[in-house]
Amino acid sequence: MQAYYLSYLDEVKYSKQRLFILFLITFVTILLWKQAINIDNISEKIFYADVLLIILSIISLIHYFFLLHYPYTFRIFRKTFLLLLDITTLTFVIALFQYYGLFLFPLYIIINMQTGLYFGMQYFYISMIATTFSWIALFLYSTYWSEHYDIIATFAVTTFLISLLYLNYIIKAYEEKNALSEELSNITEHANYDNLTGIANRRTYTEEIKKMFKEKESFVLMFIDLNKFKMINDNYGHHIGDEVLKEVAKRLYSQLDEDDFLARVGGDEFVIISKKKKVFLPKFIQKIEDNVIGYHEIEGKKIHIELSIGISMYPDDAKSAQLLCKCADMAMYTAKKHHQNNHIFYKDIIENKMVE
Repeated sequence: MQAYYLSYLDEVKYSKQRLFILFLITFVTILLWKQAINIDNISEKIFYADVLLIILSIISLIHYFFLLHYPYTFRIFRKTFLLLLDITTLTFVIALFQYYGLFLFPLYIIINMQTGLYFGMQYFYISMIATTFSWIALFLYSTYWSEHYDIIATFAVTTFLISLLYLNYIIKAYEEKNALSEELSNITEHANYDNLTGIANRRTYTEEIKKMFKEKESFVLMFIDLNKFKMINDNYGHHIGDEVLKEVAKRLYSQLDEDDFLARVGGDEFVIISKKKKVFLPKFIQKIEDNVIGYHEIEGKKIHIELSIGISMYPDDAKSAQLLCKCADMAMYTAKKHHQNNHIFYKDIIENKMVE
């Protein structure tokens, strides 16, 4: 995820710079068209170039807003589309201006280099292949450039040589970026995940429940506590207790659906956030109890895992994160005191006056 985020930032930076340069070139060509208004041949060509650049600017602006609002959508397509659009437009303008298009050939090199630097090696190769096909198209379909194939050949050799020299720089840049991405991933993992069990920690849980309240959709909050966990630590040692926590986390996680959230928020305390409808809750809770509660053998010792589960629901029980957590916490401790059930809903505490 970190690698993609860095790649996305590069893509945004490239698109922003490209938009600025494109607007600048469009503005300059409009000024040139006004200056060349009396020169029929050049004026007409500049006019066509202006129209093309304006269309390209509009498409690029739409692309940029799409990139900002839908960062996870069509990632490969939007990059490929952008570089092919630039190379196609450049080729058309070179063919249009004939002799004057000579001065635009270096832009192929810039597109190849910038694409490789900001998008990655695979796009660098795509850009080089697209550039080669553009030169072939100029040779085959432009009368002027078919007669001056030596210029195309010269720029082709130059472009490939410079790009190959630049390739080492691109590879080095991406090695540094991958190293940074790995470092950021490690930092994020330590910051957001529990070191012992590998599931989300309290910090991530806090962010998740804030997000749930922002969405303003109904959800279920389940506080889960291991019964007699201190006794396990005292009788068998903390290393056995750690293995029990790992096993509980593993068993809990295996019962969750894709939209469910699991975190360890304390020594032997876990929390589940689920968007399941009320009608499906009894079956979900039963599945957890059937598959998590039971014996676990560690180093030849059979450890019995018991749970107390307190359940509160938004918005039925509370409409703030603090109160909803208190409701789930109260239900969990009530479940510890009343051993008839492993789980208790907060609404049952209120209805049956179970609080002592």
